[in-house]
Order: sequence, then C-alpha cells, then structure tokens
Amino acid sequence: MSELVTIVMEPREKGSKLDNGRMRKEGFTPCVFYGPELPEPVIGKIDTAKVTRLLAGTRWETMRLTIKLPGGAEEMGIIREVQRHPLTGKIVHVDFMRLLKDRKVTVNVPIVIHGKEACVGLKDGGILENLHEIEVETLPISIPDSIDVDISALGLGDMIHVSDLKLVADIEILADPDEVLVNIAAPKAEVEAEAEGEEKEVEVVAKGKAAKAEKEE
Repeated sequence: MSELVTIVMEPREKGSKLDNGRMRKEGFTPCVFYGPELPEPVIGKIDTAKVTRLLAGTRWETMRLTIKLPGGAEEMGIIREVQRHPLTGKIVHVDFMRLLKDRKVTVNVPIVIHGKEACVGLKDGGILENLHEIEVETLPISIPDSIDVDISALGLGDMIHVSDLKLVADIEILADPDEVLVNIAAPKAEVEAEAEGEEKEVEVVAKGKAAKAEKEE
C-alpha cells in the first residue's frame, strides 16, 4: 500500500444549487465524509484541482487518504463515490467514507495485465478480453493498489479464472470463482470461419437425412 495522501476538507453550509455553483466557480467541490461510528455525516468542500489530480489516476478507488475534517480532526478514509456533470464530465460532488483500521471494507481493485508482449496467444492474433477490476473485502491496511495478472504463458483459447488468483490470506475475493478473469479469444475471422464450417456440416447432415428419407419412401 502506498503512502497516504492528505485531503483537506474546508467548512461549508448546506446551500442551494446556486450556492454550490458559486462554490465551484471559486475552485471548490462540495463533499461529504461519512462512515461507521460517526454520529452524522460531515459536509465540507475540497480543492477541485487537487481532487481532479487524484481522480486522474487509475487507482483512486483503492487509495487510502488522510482526511482533515473542518473541525480539525484527522481521519483515514477512501473516495467512495464521484458525481460528474452528465455533459461536461466535470466533478460536481465527492463522497468520502471513513475507514477504521480494525474493520474490513469492500473495494473494487484494478486488474493490471502483464506479459502482453510475450503472450503467444496474442502473437497468434488472439484478442485479449479481461475484467478491469474485481471486488474484494479486506482491512484498510491490506487494500492492494492493484492485482497483477501475468498472461505471458497463455495461448489461443486459454483462460484465467477468478479462482486462479493467489492473494494474501486477509484479502477475500467477492467475485464468482468461476468467472473468467482473462480470455485470449480467437480472432473474429477464425471464429466466423469455424461457425460457417459448422453450418455447412449441419447442412450436409440435413441433406443426407432428407435423401435417406426419400429412398425409404
């Protein structure tokens, strides 16, 4: 786990959409901090430029943060949800969730594929199909930045299932063990040719049965 990044929440009052719009023009994004054993959520605002840089990375969902609350307290947390404008894609609200060191949390961890250059199946024209993230449950200290998967030894048609992942004991994978994590699929042209061949075979068999039936009549 990488070093904790610090986010400073500044105080704000609950306001209208107009107030929130003014806040965003001033370079801030409204946010809320909530979680276990908190009497009530804490509302605030954060520097838009800083949170934008955090979200530019591919692993923000697993990034533990030190969050300085408006009252001065420091908490460990994680970005739980990001709301964006449907047209512009700009961040309009961020939810932070409190993490307790002795309480497990559910997070989506990115899947990072290694060995593409050496993969025989890809060299033979195969197509890489894979999950981009997987849900796990673990203690905050054990949240992995990513899960690395090596595909260098895979050939055409080879697969890696969720059950093939080997993680440390205190990380529980919540996905179906039989779910395909990685698949080196045959090229589309090859699949279509195979399907066409099967259709012709069925057609020949059908004609053969029809001819046999005519003779018997």
